[in-house]
Amino acid sequence: MGAIWGQNRRDDPHEALAFLETLLIGCEAGTGESVLVGGGPASGKTQLQNQVVASARELGILTLTATGAADERDVAGGVIDQLLASPALPRTLTEGLAADGTDDWIAGLCSAVHRLVRERAVLVAVDDLHHVDETSARLLLRLQRRTRSAGLLLVLNHADSWYGGGGQPFASQPHRHVQLMPLSVRAIAELVAAEEHDGLPERIHELSGGNPLLVNALVDAHRGSADTGSAYSEAVQRLLHHYDSPLREVATAIAVLDTDVTTDAVALVAGVDPLDAETSTGRLADTGLIAGVRFRQPPAAAAVVGGLRGPEKVRLHARAAEVKHSRGLPAADVARHLVAAGEANAEWALPVLVAAAEEVMLADDIDFATRCLKLAASVSTARWEQQMISQLLAKITWRVNPAAAAPHLQSLRDAGDSLDRTDRTALARQSLWFGERDTFECALAALGADIEPLDPRTAAEFSLAGHWHYGVSAASGEATDPWLRTANSLAAVWYTGGTDVTSACAERILQNCRLSDTSLEALSTAILALAHDDKADRAEGWCTSLREEAGYRGAVTWKAMLDAIGAGLALRQGDVAGAAERATEALAALDAPNWGVAISYPLATLLTAHTAAGAFKAAAAVLRRPLPDAAMTTLGGVRYLRARGHFHLATNRGLAAVSDFQQCRRILREWNLELPTIAPWRTDLAEANLRLGNPALAVDLARQQLACAAPTDACSRGSALRVLALAGDAEARPGLLTRAAEVFKDAGDRLELAKTMRTLNQLGQHAERSAGLVKPVHVPRQTGRSPLGRPPAGLPVASRPAVARPEPVSTAASSALSEAELRVAELAAEGRTNRQIAETLYITVSTVEQHLTRVYRKLGVAGRAALASELAPAENP
Repeated sequence: MGAIWGQNRRDDPHEALAFLETLLIGCEAGTGESVLVGGGPASGKTQLQNQVVASARELGILTLTATGAADERDVAGGVIDQLLASPALPRTLTEGLAADGTDDWIAGLCSAVHRLVRERAVLVAVDDLHHVDETSARLLLRLQRRTRSAGLLLVLNHADSWYGGGGQPFASQPHRHVQLMPLSVRAIAELVAAEEHDGLPERIHELSGGNPLLVNALVDAHRGSADTGSAYSEAVQRLLHHYDSPLREVATAIAVLDTDVTTDAVALVAGVDPLDAETSTGRLADTGLIAGVRFRQPPAAAAVVGGLRGPEKVRLHARAAEVKHSRGLPAADVARHLVAAGEANAEWALPVLVAAAEEVMLADDIDFATRCLKLAASVSTARWEQQMISQLLAKITWRVNPAAAAPHLQSLRDAGDSLDRTDRTALARQSLWFGERDTFECALAALGADIEPLDPRTAAEFSLAGHWHYGVSAASGEATDPWLRTANSLAAVWYTGGTDVTSACAERILQNCRLSDTSLEALSTAILALAHDDKADRAEGWCTSLREEAGYRGAVTWKAMLDAIGAGLALRQGDVAGAAERATEALAALDAPNWGVAISYPLATLLTAHTAAGAFKAAAAVLRRPLPDAAMTTLGGVRYLRARGHFHLATNRGLAAVSDFQQCRRILREWNLELPTIAPWRTDLAEANLRLGNPALAVDLARQQLACAAPTDACSRGSALRVLALAGDAEARPGLLTRAAEVFKDAGDRLELAKTMRTLNQLGQHAERSAGLVKPVHVPRQTGRSPLGRPPAGLPVASRPAVARPEPVSTAASSALSEAELRVAELAAEGRTNRQIAETLYITVSTVEQHLTRVYRKLGVAGRAALASELAPAENP
C-alpha cells in the first residue's frame, strides 16, 4: 500500500480490526505503516488495540505496547520505558545509549529499533496518544517518519479533539487515519448471530446508539449473563468516567431530569453555561447514551442518579423540581423531584404535591401518592390543609371496586395499542381478576414488548398470579433474573409440595414484595407455600400482618382475599370451625360480582370446612351461592370442583363425586398441567371408586399417583397411601395408614392427618372388638419428623398392644352429636384437658372449645362433669 497523507476511514470497530489485520500481514511481509485511530469515549479504541496486539502475537510479530496517562505527561520518557519493558525485546537494543532524553539519544534509540525491524516485524501500539509525554512523543514521531522503510507498524490511539489540535505533528506526517464509528446493525447482528429473535439487533442499536460498551451490556443482558441486572448500569458508569467536567455534570442533570427538556433546563440543573450544555449534550448523543435530551434506557438514568449522595442529590433534585415547575410540567413529574430531595420549601411545592398525589392515585400508584402527601403534611401549616391531606391519605386504596371497574376494563380492551404502561398493567390486573385469560396474557405480552420493560418485581408478581389462577406463567423476562427465578421456584409448590426451596423463596417474596394490586396472588402463594412446609406459625404471622396492613390502608379487596387465605390456613390446621368463620367473613367483605373468579377460593374452603365438620346442610347452602362461569376456567374452579366432589363423597353421592373429579382431570389435561398439591385427581378418583366398590381401579389410580408424585408432595402421597391401605391387603393396612399419617404430619396438614388418624382408630377399634378388647386407641401429639416408611413415635401400628375400653356410648348421644363432636366428648368425659384433647386429635384448642360448647347444648348438660353419665354405654342385646 502506498503512503497516504491523512487518508480517513470511517469504520465501526469490527471493520477497523479487519483493516488493521490486513496491515499486520503487510508488516510481516516487510511493509510498514503508521495508523492514527480516533473515536469518542468508549468507542472501542482500547479494545481494538488489544485485539490488534493479540493478532500480532499470533503472527509472531514483536509487540511493544504503552499507554499514555494524564498524570504522567510530565514524566520524561515514561511511555518509552513502557515500550522497552517488553520481555521479548533483546537486552542489547539500548546498550551504549545514555538515557538522557536528548535528540541524540532519541535518534540512537530510533536507529536501534529500525535495526531490530530489519530482523523481524515489529508492532508499536500506544493507547491515549494525547497523554504521551514530550520525550516519548519525539521518539514516536521519528518512528512514524520511517515506518515505510521496514516492517514496522505503528497503531496510535487518540482522542477526537486532539487530532486537529495538539496532534498536528503526527497528523502532518504520512499516515492512515481510522475514525471509529458506532456499531452498525449488521455488526450487532454478528454479535447475536446465535439468537433467532427478529428485530433484536435493530432494537439493541436503537437503545445503544451503537456504542460498544452499551451494545455489549445489552447483548449480555439478553443472553442472561450472571450479572444481568447490573451489566448495563455498570457500562453507563464506565462510559461516564471517560468524561471530564462539564460533560459529566450535564449527563447527571439529564439523568436527574429524566424527561425530554431543553438544553437550557439542563444547563440550569447542571450549573453550567448553556453553550457548554449544548456541546456536551451533542457529545453524549454521539456515544449513544442519550437521544434528544433524555437517556435512551431508563436503567442508564437510574445508574447515574443512584450514584448521587447526600447534599448533591438534594440540590440537583430541588433544582430539577424548580425548573420543571417553571416550565409548567405535570405535577407528578415535579413532585417526584421534591420527594427525592425530601424538601418542599417553596411556596408552590405543597399544592403541587397534593395535585400529584391525586394524579397518581388514578393510576393506583399508592406508594408514591402516600410519599407526596406525607411530604406535603410535613410542610403544611393551615388546619384546612392538614385536613385535606388527611382525607386524601384515607382514600389511598383500591378506590374503584373490581365490579365497578368492569366498564373501564372494556375501554382498556378497546384501546388496543394506544394503551400506556399504566393502563396495560391495570388491564392485566383487572382481566386476571375476572378470569379473562387471553386479555391478561395479551396485556402482559404488550408490557414485555415496551421499550421500557416491565420491572422484574412486577413481572415476578404477575408470574405468580398466572400460576395461581392458571398454573402457568405468562410473564416475560430474563430467565436468570433473581425475581423471576424466585417466582418460578416458589410456584413449584403446586407440583412438589412444601420444600426448603419453596419456603426460602416464599420468605423472599414476603420480605421484598409490598402489598399491592399486582402482588396479591404472589403473597398468597408465598403464605400457602410456608404452610405446605409445616411452617404454620410463619404462614399465619405473615397472613395476619398483611391483613392488618390491608385493613389500615383501607384496601377491602386485599383484606378479603387475605381473609380467605387465613381460612385456608385454619383448615390445614384442622380448625374447621375457625376456617368456616374466616371464610364467611371473607365472603361477606365483598359481594359476588366484586369477587370475580377469585370467589372460588373462599367458597372451596368454606365447603370443605362444613363437609369436614359434618355440617352438610351448611355445605349444601354453599353450593347454592353463585359462581362465575369463568371461574371454571381457573385453578380456583378446580379447587372448588374438588371440594364439591368430597362433599358428594361424604354424603354418599359417589357418582356425582366421580363427575367432579373427572372434570378436574379434564381441565388439567387440557392445560397440560399436573398440579398434585392443588388437585391430586387420581387419588380423588381412587377414593370415589373405592366407595363405589371398585377397589382394583382405586389401587391402580393410587399407585399411579404415587409413581408421579414428588417425595415432598404430601397431598398426593398421603392420600394415595391411605387409599392403598383401605383398598389393599388387610395386613399391610396399619403400616400404610401409619406412613400416610407421617406424610401429613411432616407437611403440617392436620386436617388430612386427623382424617387418617380416625381411620387408624377405627381400624384399631374393629380389631379390638374382634379380640374382645374394649379401650380405644388415642394418639398423643409428637414433634419432629421420622423417615418415610418408619412409624413415627406415638402413631399406632399393628403390633401395638391394645387395652380395654368402655362400652360404646349411648345411641341417643351418638345420634345427637357429629363424629367430630363425639370424639371430643369422649375424651373430655375421660377427664382430659382441652389442650390434651387438641394434641390427641391434632386440632386447635379453639376447635375443642367450640365442639364442647355445641356438645353441652345438644345434650343439655352444664359442663364436662355431666358428660360421663350422658355418654354411658348402651345396653348390649
